[in-house]
Amino acid sequence: MQICALAAAAAALVITTVARADGPPPGAPPPVAVACCETPALWHGVYFGSHIGAGWSDPTWSFPFNDAFSTIPGQSFSPSASGMIFGGHLGFNYQFNGFLVVGAEVSYADNRLSAKAAPFASTPFDQFRIDGEDLFTLAARFGYVFRDQYLFYGKAGFASSLFDLKAASGTGVTAHVQERENGWLVGVGAETRIVSNILFGVEYNYIGLSSDRFTGVTGGTTPGAPFNADIDNLHMQTLVARLSILFGPHACCSEGLLGKY
Repeated sequence: MQICALAAAAAALVITTVARADGPPPGAPPPVAVACCETPALWHGVYFGSHIGAGWSDPTWSFPFNDAFSTIPGQSFSPSASGMIFGGHLGFNYQFNGFLVVGAEVSYADNRLSAKAAPFASTPFDQFRIDGEDLFTLAARFGYVFRDQYLFYGKAGFASSLFDLKAASGTGVTAHVQERENGWLVGVGAETRIVSNILFGVEYNYIGLSSDRFTGVTGGTTPGAPFNADIDNLHMQTLVARLSILFGPHACCSEGLLGKY
């Protein structure tokens, strides 16, 4: 009996020792953290800002009739026009697939495009001038985000500008006509973040405006006489620098070239 008791105690000791060495049965593995690989839509949101730059054009004047400023119908000349452009813009970006952006933008600017000429040798004191007054655009934008920091885009849409024509002869005859011309624009641009949601960009646009006949009457020493001038090639090119503020879900927390706030 003592031998059996000793054998039973030894067996219990062996079982307890083995159980302690093996430990409890393994439980479920800890959850594996899954890293999110989706890029935040850093360029998504509403933005507004200002732009400043220059525009240039080569409009063609021609006189369809014999009138106070042209004794030969069909006389024409093409002065080079240039001037500053400065104004504001408002737009919206929608970013998807991580790096694609679509949106729309409206802008309005003071257009200082201007050209002055005295083109006819037979009447050297006759002066002709064309001035831009404003520039309105409404365009769609299509962009690509590079390294979250840069946006490269193209744009296309509607453009409208008011033009002012003045003529004055050496004998004191004057004429003054204004017409608004509508057309289209295409452009390209690039923007980058300066600090968080502060954006700096450069943009080029080619603007095609309709040709038109500017019709009015003369003043000065010969009031009430008809005045007609055909203006063709009203194609403007603009190059502007842009500064904008973007308001979006991730705009204020994004890294810029100079950091973030």
